[in-house]
Amino acid sequence: KWHRRKVYQSLRNLEQRKLIGFSKEGDKTVVRLTKNGQTKLLKYKLEALQIKKPGKWDKLFRAVIFDIPEKYKQGRESLRKKLRELGFYRLQKSVWIYPYSCEDEIDFISELYEIRPFVRILQVKNIDIQKDVVKYFGL
Repeated sequence: KWHRRKVYQSLRNLEQRKLIGFSKEGDKTVVRLTKNGQTKLLKYKLEALQIKKPGKWDKLFRAVIFDIPEKYKQGRESLRKKLRELGFYRLQKSVWIYPYSCEDEIDFISELYEIRPFVRILQVKNIDIQKDVVKYFGL
């Protein structure tokens, strides 16, 4: 059971933190996420982000490449950190390799940090250090 008072206090706390807002629609009170609330929710989803590995590898690597201006340095560093956490192989400072489909996840991260125009994803069949990369991923 939910205690009415605790729910009310929680909602007020979220409103004071500018994560939600209240509005009236007819005889109903509607609670909506604010822009800050949406950002916080997306960051939470980012922390739980995982890339699902299929049963069989399709023999293609995904190369995530980026050239992000200094103006977006925080987004660039956050992208690098997340690529590391997800297990990507660092080929160069702004070139990372992964053996499985990850387009949706990279798009999500890029949109969250507003760096989408500077990030590209390539599908690569062969790479000159293929043996090292295959060994790294245990393929």
